[in-house]
Amino acid sequence: MLNCRQFTDLASDDIDLQHTGWKRLEIRAHLMICRHCRRFRRHLDRSRQTGAALAQQLWRGDDAMADMIFSRINPSNSGK
Repeated sequence: MLNCRQFTDLASDDIDLQHTGWKRLEIRAHLMICRHCRRFRRHLDRSRQTGAALAQQLWRGDDAMADMIFSRINPSNSGK
């Protein structure tokens, strides 16, 4: 059984679906019993989605949307 530290080391690769077999089963079992790691995984996933959305907006050159995303990430720095 994985402990929380081991899980956090594996979480990013798990989101990328790089684990198979027993390792994936161990990760799922840990997530079933540990609410803290479920929350960590959810936050990690949201952070990755936000980063991907920001990169996509910047790639398109949509500065207004990028500014809005930056302000949501760091509200104290929205005035630049």
